[in-house]
Amino acid sequence: MNTPASTDQAEILKDEAIEWLIRLSADHCPADDRHAFEHWLQQSAAHQAAYRQVAGRMNWLERVAKSDTQTRTAALQYRPARQTPLKQHKFKLATVASLLIVLGVATFSSEGWYGNSSHYQVARGSHETISLADGSKLEMNTDSEIKVRINHWQRTVEVVKGEVYFSVIHNAEKPFVVTAGAGRSIDIGTEFDVYRQPDQVIIAVQEGSVRVEAKQSRELIASEAVAYNQNGDFVNLPPKLSIDSVTAWRRGKLIFDNRRLDEVLSEIGRYHKVQLRLAETQLADNKVSGTFFIERLEGNLATIANSLNLTVHHVSDGEIVLAKH
Repeated sequence: MNTPASTDQAEILKDEAIEWLIRLSADHCPADDRHAFEHWLQQSAAHQAAYRQVAGRMNWLERVAKSDTQTRTAALQYRPARQTPLKQHKFKLATVASLLIVLGVATFSSEGWYGNSSHYQVARGSHETISLADGSKLEMNTDSEIKVRINHWQRTVEVVKGEVYFSVIHNAEKPFVVTAGAGRSIDIGTEFDVYRQPDQVIIAVQEGSVRVEAKQSRELIASEAVAYNQNGDFVNLPPKLSIDSVTAWRRGKLIFDNRRLDEVLSEIGRYHKVQLRLAETQLADNKVSGTFFIERLEGNLATIANSLNLTVHHVSDGEIVLAKH
């Protein structure tokens, strides 16, 4: 059985193999590209296996397209008796083209062998909803990036960075798998939030259930959350962390319950094109509680400063510093 990491790597290598196949099939493929391909191919046996798989599939398509199939033979038998060589040639081309279209759709469509992939990015301060062909919806939070792959067997989303809320249409025959960092989450009919931070990934379930697989496996139900670090080890979350606070960004809010000041500034800063920092490192230990509106940067900072007896200094257009009075 493949581990999450090996599954991700196989998908990446398959994408790279297809790119090489396309580049090498060009009428005037540069010598540099061929040398680069040979270097890529010799990196590992996995690279070679990925290319063999993709090239073998395409060779099979070409053989089928060129073969004298029963359908093609029957069609040719019913051509007009006085058909000219030019018309015969056009008919053959049309037959082969039609066959390639059918096989190509079956192979590379969202329901096919390879499927298709999409890449989405949301800028800092933005919020976007993506609707997938199966009816599932993905809400992307600020400064987030994902890669989506859908094929005949599986629906896969990689959270490259940021935070995404998933509303999944369950299909037991085609699992919905979300990879992020050193683990993955498998939908069992649910709505859940995935937040990929620099040092950990947080999975929080709103409805239904999710199986989270890292070094170990845990199944979460509604109102439960878990986190794992860069090594795939499960780590502790704040004891008072609630699903309402995790998903408050969908309502334009941020909710903190006795959170460290440095963590609060980091969260607020995700939504604004400005650097928020503390004048002294020891100020980070101050605790903050309350509900804040994401768009009200100045008001949020003023509220925090007043509660902790601090001052707000606008050092420049792109930097704000909180310091002692």
